[in-house]
Amino acid sequence: MPGIGVISNRNARLNKLHPELKDQLAYVMGSDGEVSSTGSITDAYKAAELFRRIGIDIIAISGGDGTAHRTMEILVEVYGDAPMPPILLLPTGTQNMVPRSFGIEGTGLANLMLAGARYRHNIPMRCIKRNLLRVNGHLSFMFGFGVAARFMVDYYGSGEVNPVGASKLLAKLVASAAVGGEMSKRLLEPIEIELSVDDVIDREKVTVHTFFASFVERLPLHFVLFPRCGRDEGVFELVYSGTNPIKLAAHFPAILSGSAKPLAGITRKLARSVHVKLPSPESYTLDGELYDPVDHFDIESGPEIDFLVPALQFSAEDENLRYAQAGPWSMRFLL
Repeated sequence: MPGIGVISNRNARLNKLHPELKDQLAYVMGSDGEVSSTGSITDAYKAAELFRRIGIDIIAISGGDGTAHRTMEILVEVYGDAPMPPILLLPTGTQNMVPRSFGIEGTGLANLMLAGARYRHNIPMRCIKRNLLRVNGHLSFMFGFGVAARFMVDYYGSGEVNPVGASKLLAKLVASAAVGGEMSKRLLEPIEIELSVDDVIDREKVTVHTFFASFVERLPLHFVLFPRCGRDEGVFELVYSGTNPIKLAAHFPAILSGSAKPLAGITRKLARSVHVKLPSPESYTLDGELYDPVDHFDIESGPEIDFLVPALQFSAEDENLRYAQAGPWSMRFLL
């Protein structure tokens, strides 16, 4: 039987720290699935092609948020117009902002065990329906430039690539902003952009230091900056600001709680497409991965995917999400 296919990126940080994780995933799957340990783009393509050829029922991805979006790019290309099976994003990364946004808590191993048990007994599971972003041809869940990319440069250069390191760096940025320090001036340097939302012909000139577009609710460190994203098919949330960062810090409690109310100094819009023109090239980030500088961004809604959530029940805050069902798979489970 086809079963569950797992793509495990052995270059992901957690997989490097715990190389035994791949064997644990394979043990959990047993004869009900296939675990493919990938160390390159070529390996990931081979795994995706195998899973399509044998008609795998569920694809699980083990790695960080960066692994997830790069693997999704490959899966979308390989499956093409063919139906893609539900995707299970295992929380085996440093921040896990994407699976956490979908309500996937706990360890990657525990979630795979739960999904495997429900699959083995042919018990249907709920899926969250969510589009991907398409940014200059790349697919991702979240996009950012300005402080988003600059912060990631310092974060990866700090040598402490974990939630504690990110928290320390954020605290340093806030402290620097309070006294007008060098760090805040560098990370929050304003950019005058030309912005067009939903193909409006006249571009608006806006000065920003922070710019995001997202189909997932959460930033790292549990900030719920995009509470309305994904409620409607093809509609993502756009957030940008050029306001004094100390004023923005006053909104931290509202952002942590996932409030959708207007926040002074922060522009929040729902959009299907966004076009940004920059005065000079800027680096950008897709799901925490850094990309080389460019002078424009074409952002639009990409394909809609069913993301599997093994949990037995959802929390009350999920009432606005769009759902699908995975399973039952076939009568082959009956003895």
